[in-house]
Amino acid sequence: MPRKITDACIACGSCASNCPVSCIAEGDIYKIDPDQCIDCGVCQENCPVGAIEEE
Repeated sequence: MPRKITDACIACGSCASNCPVSCIAEGDIYKIDPDQCIDCGVCQENCPVGAIEEE
């Protein structure tokens, strides 16, 4: 199940820089493309504020 980024996102970029398939887009709140996400959980593990959760 793809992950989603919540409003707690601080736009630090650690999720995007660690994503092995580059499916995370920059923004005020980063966004995961669910069609490209392989559900590896690396983004969630690297989020310093716990802003990423399973959908």
